[in-house]
Amino acid sequence: MDFFEQQAQAKAASKQLFLIFFLVTFIVVIGVDFLIYISLKLPFFDNTAVSKVNISDHGFVNWQLSWIGLAAASVSILIIASGSFLRWLDLRTGGGGLAINLGARSLGFSSKDQKEQQLINVVEEMAIAAGVIPPSIFILDHESSINAFVAGYEIDDNALIVTHGLLKNMNRHELQAVVGHEFSHILNGDNRINIHLMIMIAGFVWVSQIGHALTSRNAYRGSRSYNSYSNKGRQQVASIGIPLVILGFLGAFCGRLIRASVSRKREYLADASAVQFTRNPDSMASALNVIRTNTHKGYLKNSKAEELSHMCISPSKKSSWFSSHPPLESRINIIDDTFIKRYDARERKVEREEKRTIEKNDKQQASRNIYSAEIPNMQLAGAQHLHDVIGTITAASLAYAMSLHEQFPAEYKKALQSPEQAKAMLLYLLLDDKPDLRAEQLTWLQQQLPKSKDYLHSLTMLSQGIQSRLTLPLVELLIPLLKTLDDDTKKSLVEQALILAKWDKKLSLFEICLYSLLKQNLQPNSKKSLPHSIKKLNLVAFEINLIVCCFIQIAGGSDVEKANLHNSTMNIFSLKTQLLIAKENIQPNQLYTTLKKLKGLSPMLKRSLMDVCGDIVFRDNIVESSEYQSLKLMSLLLSCPMPAMPPSNMPTSK
Repeated sequence: MDFFEQQAQAKAASKQLFLIFFLVTFIVVIGVDFLIYISLKLPFFDNTAVSKVNISDHGFVNWQLSWIGLAAASVSILIIASGSFLRWLDLRTGGGGLAINLGARSLGFSSKDQKEQQLINVVEEMAIAAGVIPPSIFILDHESSINAFVAGYEIDDNALIVTHGLLKNMNRHELQAVVGHEFSHILNGDNRINIHLMIMIAGFVWVSQIGHALTSRNAYRGSRSYNSYSNKGRQQVASIGIPLVILGFLGAFCGRLIRASVSRKREYLADASAVQFTRNPDSMASALNVIRTNTHKGYLKNSKAEELSHMCISPSKKSSWFSSHPPLESRINIIDDTFIKRYDARERKVEREEKRTIEKNDKQQASRNIYSAEIPNMQLAGAQHLHDVIGTITAASLAYAMSLHEQFPAEYKKALQSPEQAKAMLLYLLLDDKPDLRAEQLTWLQQQLPKSKDYLHSLTMLSQGIQSRLTLPLVELLIPLLKTLDDDTKKSLVEQALILAKWDKKLSLFEICLYSLLKQNLQPNSKKSLPHSIKKLNLVAFEINLIVCCFIQIAGGSDVEKANLHNSTMNIFSLKTQLLIAKENIQPNQLYTTLKKLKGLSPMLKRSLMDVCGDIVFRDNIVESSEYQSLKLMSLLLSCPMPAMPPSNMPTSK
């Protein structure tokens, strides 16, 4: 780009605009005078001073050269000149004055707003690069559309006006491209051309406004002499107003046609210059694409939107005649004909990723619903027995398990790499929720595990709320590491777990099941029962009753409800002679022995037992966290693998 050549072309273009302006004015004035000449022949003109001229004997040329024709032409020219002069008065202060008239806010030299300061920085950088004085910066705060333009007469006296929507929706690279585009208009001398176009069109618009005022009936309503006007008089006035409306329409039409022709060429040049300035075609293409895909486009709410359209980076108003800008798609394709295709492909990819993110968040929320103490229950759906899900893996359960694993804090994951820390982690999970008891237990635990004191301290710094929903997955993952401990350590670990569980002088079914699980997996030289050796329920009547009573007690309810539930359950097993065992009479060692024995049940008897326990838990369609955890632990003890299940997959009683 040759700066001097561009400046010379801009000055030449300005001179051409003036010549075109005078030519269009001459043509339009002659055309309007002809309409006036025709209107004088209408019947509502009688023998007044105006009509004393024998117009019937003279042609239009003779009439035009008469004092009436010259007067009409002079009035038309005076009106056009007045409109242009008034617009020039508005613009004589330069771009800053125009910005203020539009209601824009001056940004000054610094801002506490991050995006506004970013714009200031980009403008200053571009000004330094161009070697010009930075333009004043203004913001149209009430414009949500995406647009920008520069205004001014001289290179060193310009104003950059941007909409709030542009600042909000564009990143730094796109903003830099827009500023480069506007600096191109400054350096190419387009601003002077734009100002002259505004002045020229304003003259014709002013004529049209006067014509509308004369032809409007409301023009006389405030006048006392309104009723004195005859219909003929109003028609005479309208005969003058109508040609003025036509004059303004034709002039504005020609002016906008010229403006569209000039502006289109300058926009292509400015886009190319912005790419040259930034050395980043994607930024300019992306900036234009932001406008293209935005709901509001670049359309301004300001009443002067149409007048400013040729100055903006994109059309400021929908054009009913000739657009002042080439289509945005064409401008983008000239910069990079693959950009829109690549953008559409990225958008489809983003939509797919957003969909996956939503699904992932839903699964994570599901995990919180099951395990979090803050969400004590969940609504169940479906109509299947527990045996339908035992021993299965579904896509939902796998995704759910993945979401749980991702939630493990770094300190929890350390326990999955060291047997010593695994031991500390397991015992830490047994700490009571009550702050006073928890503090006592923690002090005792640090004494028992002096080597893990720092690790225990780091665990206490974590949110305690996360423990509930991650307890069972952690226990399942910790067991293999704990098995690598020596026999004495494993024996000591089981004893320590029982001490912590009994700290509050009562044992929950979950604590008993967890103790049983540890003892079953960690007790040295433990003799395992023979698989599937028990095929008759009467051989394990007491043990079946003990397990059923455990789940009835944890499910809660009144004594009558518990008794009725116990009777109906025992009828299923044909074990009517068994009595309901009170919660306080259930002992840890007794339950451990029971579960160890029931592990030898035949597969079909295990199925019946798991279904019955599941029915007890799911009978009210609400699953408490403690109920789910106890059921899950029992499934581990009986070697009936119960998969991790999101709430929608939890079975209910039939």
